[in-house]
Amino acid sequence: MPVPVPTAEAPAPRRLLRDVVFDKMLAAIGDGTLELGERLNDDELVRWLGVSRTPVREAIAKLADYGLVDIEANRYTRIISPTMDDFADTTTTAFDVWGIVARRGIPALTSAQAKEVKTLLSTVERDKSGVLKPDALVNFSRAMFIFAAASKSPSLERVLETVGDRATLLFGIASRDVVFNISGALMKALGKAVDDRDGKAGAKAFLDTIDGMGDYVSSVAAAGVFPAATSSR
Repeated sequence: MPVPVPTAEAPAPRRLLRDVVFDKMLAAIGDGTLELGERLNDDELVRWLGVSRTPVREAIAKLADYGLVDIEANRYTRIISPTMDDFADTTTTAFDVWGIVARRGIPALTSAQAKEVKTLLSTVERDKSGVLKPDALVNFSRAMFIFAAASKSPSLERVLETVGDRATLLFGIASRDVVFNISGALMKALGKAVDDRDGKAGAKAFLDTIDGMGDYVSSVAAAGVFPAATSSR
């Protein structure tokens, strides 16, 4: 059999194991497998994830950098226990950041990047009970990082890292109790913006969504998803 001729398209880069572990842990926090405030045990995580201790520790360090895990040296490592104020501030700020990322990144997307983003966004949907699927928010976060990478702005990537994954996590937790009704319209608008390479339209999709955030935040507060008072640590 003749050896296949390689295509001009570069193969997808291999992901670091620590990033794979990070995504799995992020999804587990979002779907409740790892509970808010839960203390993390390295040995249990190693057995569960089927990897060595090193990528687990690196993933935990990354989660801590993003404000998703609290680490107290020689005492504990635990999942954050966010308050309602944390939710309101983090998610609103994230929409502002995502809007900037979309405006600057979408026009610069390559064909391969655009295809990957469309695939990722297509997974951001709910199951029959109305809850976002486990991989939805992780994939949304990856799409935002593709936008940021396309913008070729290290500063923008750092800002996104600070709030992006924390916000997607909190949305995932809230969506278990309160359906985020505007997510479908947002994904549709973003998909069209990607097709058109229209960064302004992508930014507008996020700005339009912010207009409905007040009611959603109020609904999350009424449902008691997060405590109103700051937890002592």
